[in-house]
Amino acid sequence: MLFLDNAAIEPLIDPAGFIAAQDAAYRDFARGSGVCPPRIDIQSSEGEAGRHVQLGLSAAIGSRYAALRLKADVVFEEMVEGRRRKNKFCGRPGQYCGLVFLFDGQNGMPLALMHDGLLQKMRVAADSALGARYLARDDAAVLGVLGSGGMARAHVAAMRAVRPISRLVVYSPDRANRERFAAEMAESHGIDAQAVDGPEAVAAQADIFGSCASAVGPMIAGRLLRPGQHVTCIGGTLDPEADARIDIALRFGLAPAPVEIPDVQVEDECLSFVEGHAKSSSGGTRRYARVAPERHVAFSDLIADPSRGRSSPAQITFSERGNVHGLQFAAVAGLLYEAAVKAGAGRPLPAELFLQSIRN
Repeated sequence: MLFLDNAAIEPLIDPAGFIAAQDAAYRDFARGSGVCPPRIDIQSSEGEAGRHVQLGLSAAIGSRYAALRLKADVVFEEMVEGRRRKNKFCGRPGQYCGLVFLFDGQNGMPLALMHDGLLQKMRVAADSALGARYLARDDAAVLGVLGSGGMARAHVAAMRAVRPISRLVVYSPDRANRERFAAEMAESHGIDAQAVDGPEAVAAQADIFGSCASAVGPMIAGRLLRPGQHVTCIGGTLDPEADARIDIALRFGLAPAPVEIPDVQVEDECLSFVEGHAKSSSGGTRRYARVAPERHVAFSDLIADPSRGRSSPAQITFSERGNVHGLQFAAVAGLLYEAAVKAGAGRPLPAELFLQSIRN
């Protein structure tokens, strides 16, 4: 068994490889292979300063690998530049706990234990890039991003793997952060990158327009959308006007109903269980958008009939992963495990540490 921390994982990450792995996992799932529940968030009642202890759990069994991702956080909200923002830590600010356990999909043997920090960001970016691959205009060359953190960095790399991105426009509330981000992206990707003073300037120029901010509430405003744009949102949500302006909304996966309650279909991103049955104020995003059903297309329907995708350069399109996080982790953790074995990377751990002779 291998232990892979972020330092070991970083040189193994290939955006195009992540995109291909997740595409294959989604296609398998669309054909009925694999199983994946929605993410489950388990949260304590509200403590000091509105903070909750939260366990986040994602899992799936795919065609080759099975994976279990576990996070332990103290979650809370704070105001930044007049906007509510999600924040978290484990133990102390600046420290986090997120692990992915990878298992053999045939015999259940533990194969790897991984930090989730870097792979988590790229698997989200790969999902957004897949949406662009299937729905964005072929000539989409300007990427507009709200946010200048790790998610935004991963999105630039992933989008450049699927479209001829030659220009980046970015806004985030902290001027120094957004200017530093633009300079870094220009140097690392060899593209023109501009930090601007608001979302309006981003949307006015973007062919692909996305939110990567750790925000709460609407981030993509319908009044800003332009014909022909492709929209992604993994931080905050679309506002009602944006929902109404989306012409085609692609969803990559829908977790099945539980066997015990087959009539219950959950479309939300996660299921939350909160101590005392209180309403959580800082858990996972329920839905990133609420586009009318008649404008939705499932991935299974799109691959069966590509004409159900973009049919006009003027259409505004949107994509979201759905509630199949576990499939992503099984796909990309399996990819990283194979790359680590080939490269001789990671720290070997005796399998006996994780196996026992007493039946559980």
